[in-house]
Amino acid sequence: MTLVWGLRKLPVLLGSLALVVALWALLDLIGERRRLAADLAQTQTRLRAARAELAQAAAAARIHRAHLDRAADEARRWSEIINDFKQMEGRDAPLSPLLGRTAEQLFQRSPG
Repeated sequence: MTLVWGLRKLPVLLGSLALVVALWALLDLIGERRRLAADLAQTQTRLRAARAELAQAAAAARIHRAHLDRAADEARRWSEIINDFKQMEGRDAPLSPLLGRTAEQLFQRSPG
């Protein structure tokens, strides 16, 4: 009789076992989803920080490029001034001693 009673309850036991396994799997999926959501939030935070850092680096690069462009323009202007002075030399009357010394000092101090 116990064997018959056990066989009759077998589908209920198997159903209960399947329900427990399904519930365990569902709880595991919920936990995994929470972990993934936390990882996503952390990754989004790091991404925002990286984008902000990238924007700062781009702004610094723009400023640096503008500075280099200004320095190059200034160097070109100095070169043009020096070339003008060199071409003017000897065309007119000789420079006065004061202007001659000033021109010599200017040529020695110029970046070009």
